[in-house]
Amino acid sequence: MHSFRRRRGQLTCTFEAAELGVMISLVSQLMELLTGDDMPQQSSNGLGEQDLFAELERELNGAPAVDFCQNPDVDPALRRLFPDAYQNDPRASAEFRRFSQVEQRDAKFDAAVEMLADLNQVGDDMRCVVPEEHIDAWLKTLTSVRLALSVRLDILTADDVDRLAELPENEPQAAVFSVYEWLGWVQESLLDCLH
Repeated sequence: MHSFRRRRGQLTCTFEAAELGVMISLVSQLMELLTGDDMPQQSSNGLGEQDLFAELERELNGAPAVDFCQNPDVDPALRRLFPDAYQNDPRASAEFRRFSQVEQRDAKFDAAVEMLADLNQVGDDMRCVVPEEHIDAWLKTLTSVRLALSVRLDILTADDVDRLAELPENEPQAAVFSVYEWLGWVQESLLDCLH
């Protein structure tokens, strides 16, 4: 991939075919993760999946807020994408998540949709055009994809990054780590165009 360049209110770059395929696949997987069974869904009446009256009854009876991230079977990547708002107060975090999780999920999903639309417009010349109004969506989506990959790679500290950087090329995690690093370079390339 050639780095992004700013031209007439938009950013452009040229992908290799394999890079474009990886990028489309990762953004699509993020969208699947965000709309999977672990995530609360917005209902047609805008109240969320839970029935309003059942939710009010639960609150009046003093039951704790339902928090999808506390489910032990939830994908750990979702916990990284939607971290606790209050580190030392699980109840407050659950309450915050209850009121914000659908909106946060929708914002991440909408950003991914914008990015995927730009990627799907790439023609035979492999030139990708990112309109200025989509740059934020690209940066947010790349961050979300990298966060999800960091979970798969068990990255918690800089030492973990160093450990992965030293893996032999034939290790499966080395390939995933190279994609993680490449996505960071793509983000940096986008940010450089903004200055």
